[in-house]
Amino acid sequence: MKRAVVPEALKTILEGRTRLLVPAESLTRKAPATFPVFFNPAAKLNRDVSVAIAAVTRPKTYLDALAGTGARAVRVSREAAPEAMVTMVDFNEASLSVAAQNVRKNRVGKRCSLVHSEVNRFLYSRFERDEKFDAVDVDPFGSPAPYLQAALVASADRGTLSFTATDAAVLCGVYPEVALRRYGAAAPRSEFVHETAVRILAGFAARIGGINDIGVRPIAAHSTLHYLRVYLRVERGATRADESQKNLGYVTQCNGCYSRFSGDGPLARCPKCSTKVRSAGPLWVGKLCDEKALTQAAAFCAKQKWTDAAGTVSSLSGVDAFPPFSYSLERAASRIGRSSVPVEVVMERLRSSGFKCVRQPFEELSLKTDADCDELQEAVKGVSGALA
Repeated sequence: MKRAVVPEALKTILEGRTRLLVPAESLTRKAPATFPVFFNPAAKLNRDVSVAIAAVTRPKTYLDALAGTGARAVRVSREAAPEAMVTMVDFNEASLSVAAQNVRKNRVGKRCSLVHSEVNRFLYSRFERDEKFDAVDVDPFGSPAPYLQAALVASADRGTLSFTATDAAVLCGVYPEVALRRYGAAAPRSEFVHETAVRILAGFAARIGGINDIGVRPIAAHSTLHYLRVYLRVERGATRADESQKNLGYVTQCNGCYSRFSGDGPLARCPKCSTKVRSAGPLWVGKLCDEKALTQAAAFCAKQKWTDAAGTVSSLSGVDAFPPFSYSLERAASRIGRSSVPVEVVMERLRSSGFKCVRQPFEELSLKTDADCDELQEAVKGVSGALA
């Protein structure tokens, strides 16, 4: 490796059970510098969940495709998969120089290798080869779209693909023309934009995988701060790819009567009130979680006393029992002239009326329920009246 320019000041931090050298400036600046080396301390939860998923899935080979300082890969090697062979790829030589120091610092050199390469070139080198990875992680600065096909190609059958999207505004409907261009999906604004964003990402991976007869099956997903994160099981073969395509569809919110719908195709008008509508999709309308993996990952986080990560993973439990949308209680309250209503009280009222419900893990102050919009609105009105 050529001699690279690295930050003059590196500081040792403890993250999880791993000591990491990171640019000292990244720990004090509001927005970490991207040059010469990028490290984001606010992404600790992202890395904590990655470690937990790796501990559950137990990969024998792990690829950190945009490794940066090696924080994620070294942590996986030390804390989750001590027998795995870990590969770190990055085009930034300064980052790889810091990553090499972290490998040495944590004494994982025998099972960690560093590769200086443009990431897609490295990933596609696995296209016709047997040396694919049991776990591939892609954590770009921006959209994961340019990397997903190559990442799927490099993933082993039954392997895990995880990726981050920091272009949340695009996926959440702020820039719909960019979402259509970048992900081939409509992303209109709604009361459940973060869940829609996660489902667009999963659906995009399924559609891209289908090009190479690769299917996907979601393990977990979360929306945190400014980014979205998705974990998928990769399943090779035309049959598996066809099964994945069956989980693609559209989700619609009517802004006239506030009804929600999901189905195989987009809607032009609300089936209930005939208001013009715009559907989100194509996106993943199937299950987002592997409940067994969630339970094990949450237990792992709890054992490590990673409270935030444990809560993030645990919050996903039960979401697949409900349609791929939710209801904002703030919006429901505003429709009757109230600023808010207690979430737990509304949930109790719904349950006493025979409905099921859970907190929406992707949105604040929102519920997923089998009640329809009118029934949800009645529950909010009843709670509001009782508290008046």
